[in-house]
Amino acid sequence: MVEIVHFELEFVQRTKETLQNYQGEYKLSNAINCTLGLIILPNEIINNIQDPFWDTLISDIEQLAFLQINQFEPIHRITNGNIEYYPKTLKILLKKIRNGLAHQNIEPVNNNGFFSGVIIRNYYGGGNNRPDLEIEFNRNQLERFALFIADEYLKVVV
Repeated sequence: MVEIVHFELEFVQRTKETLQNYQGEYKLSNAINCTLGLIILPNEIINNIQDPFWDTLISDIEQLAFLQINQFEPIHRITNGNIEYYPKTLKILLKKIRNGLAHQNIEPVNNNGFFSGVIIRNYYGGGNNRPDLEIEFNRNQLERFALFIADEYLKVVV
């Protein structure tokens, strides 16, 4: 075993290596597990870091043009029937994906009897259960997204 000194940094680096080098039978399951770690940890840390990149609108990030976002109307709050939305930034997308994963709003996508992707949904709580995110990933897209998040996170913390 190797000593871990800087958990956040080393966790992201090791998870990135696992995602890139995994050769087993369950590549999509591995990608989901790695993505979970690469979303939750950076999501918690970037809330305390002042880096304008995470506040960039998703539509302005060319590297994420491959994402299959079916719905992204991120609800901040509902007061007296009035809906207030978050801006559609990378930080908010991560938050909503994280919430969807944490609340197990994950639907498998199967093609010809094979597990080929996932749909992740988030529902705004507050007793309203309104959907505010639906994003679909195949394995390659999920890996690309997770590696993108890891690389951007490492730019901030290294």
